[in-house]
Amino acid sequence: MGEKPIYEKRGCMKSDGLEAALTRILRPLVRLGIARKVLFPELAQRLKELYVSVAAERFRLEGKRVTDSRLSLLTGLQRKDVKAIRAAGEEARPVRSAGPLPRILARWQGDPAFCDERGEPLALPRQEEGGSPSFERLVREVSRDLHPRTLLDELQRLGLVKWDADGDQVRLSAEALLPGADDEALLGYFGSNLGDHAEAATENLLAQPNPSPFFERAVHYNRLSAASLEELDSLARRLQQEALLKVNARALALQTRDREDPTARGRFRCGAFVYAEEPKPEEQE
Repeated sequence: MGEKPIYEKRGCMKSDGLEAALTRILRPLVRLGIARKVLFPELAQRLKELYVSVAAERFRLEGKRVTDSRLSLLTGLQRKDVKAIRAAGEEARPVRSAGPLPRILARWQGDPAFCDERGEPLALPRQEEGGSPSFERLVREVSRDLHPRTLLDELQRLGLVKWDADGDQVRLSAEALLPGADDEALLGYFGSNLGDHAEAATENLLAQPNPSPFFERAVHYNRLSAASLEELDSLARRLQQEALLKVNARALALQTRDREDPTARGRFRCGAFVYAEEPKPEEQE
């Protein structure tokens, strides 16, 4: 008799390629979990819940009720576990909003009213005078719930603006679309950005052999010196930042145009990343 298929031998994976891909994806997430004290039993329980939730949501049979038996078949979980998870319901996990700060930064870098003729963010007077661009007006166009001075203090704390109190001018001090010093905001962006990238990549993979529905490209080179890595890192950051600022400006304009359109309920995310690494000392021997 011939050798049994891999998934029968191992009881989980249908191909070495899929196993290798999932291992590569999960490794940094496991490192994050260990660093942030997320213990394996907690993650394992969350994975069980997700398996049941996704199977029930995305693998329904048209016109048929989703049964515990079908979910057990799809997920490999025992029926008693599926039943317990469904009885408990999806655990309520609050969706954290990044708040008004990213929207303020995006408008400051994308709205022509707050940029110069080259598209660079203007230095803004803190208080409005005669309807001219100001930090107060910028904040008011994004949110009327918070006082501009409160938001200015927070942007200063995060190192994103510099306020010249004598001249009463506020300057954007970092080319960033997210608050880099706020842990909760970073975690929100981490989940949203990596989650949407994973959704796009998964849809592209599952769409084969049909055309991929989402744009997803990367450039990869090895055998590079430290100087070459530094040069490529600088180039990629500059070009991708320029592209993101252009997309941001156009998206802001389109969102403003679509404000009164009741059908305008779509969501768009365009991201960029750079990763580089040098071999560990033992790998250089």
